[in-house]
Amino acid sequence: MQKFTFDSILLLGNHANLYSADIIRFCKLPVQSLTFKKKNPFLENEPHQLLLDEAFIDYNGNYNLNELSFALSVVVNHNKKLKNTLVVGDPSELLYQAYVFAQTNQNPNFIREEAQFSSKQENDTYAFLYPVGMVAQDIRKEISHLVYVLKKFNKSTFLIRADKSDVSAILQKMLNQLSAMNEFSKFSVNGVEQLISRQEHFST
Repeated sequence: MQKFTFDSILLLGNHANLYSADIIRFCKLPVQSLTFKKKNPFLENEPHQLLLDEAFIDYNGNYNLNELSFALSVVVNHNKKLKNTLVVGDPSELLYQAYVFAQTNQNPNFIREEAQFSSKQENDTYAFLYPVGMVAQDIRKEISHLVYVLKKFNKSTFLIRADKSDVSAILQKMLNQLSAMNEFSKFSVNGVEQLISRQEHFST
């Protein structure tokens, strides 16, 4: 029986990292963090930085999807720890969007084109934290692009709909159920909507 297992959890972006203390407390897996730190506009020669756990990575590009995706693809390819992870983050954050394109090796401008570099079939799973406020209405197009790419590469994807105080508890229940699942199981956790299912792991 195939079980749904991960090597680590990646808290991607500012929204996800609000829950880092709670998640580290209950999770038996290693918990990683990736955030973006904008440069200080009043200091010369100071670049933007990506912060992967405790390591700062200088980023000299512009804060846009294309350049950030390219930079993250380099980070992903040089960090074996960023494989077979449960990626938790807010899809309204540009960092999360860029990470999906980097992990699937896709150009954000040509997501519907088939003539791209193939993606390595890692067992990453993606969890969307529900965006806060009106931004959820403003980025429907961007989220639809993410879902399209993740579906294209058969990546298990979930949407966590919860109040801020409930996110950590729901994520814990989600991990517990996923770790016990097999190809005949049906996923069912209150507060979590399954957007894409990998059929070799389980059916809906």
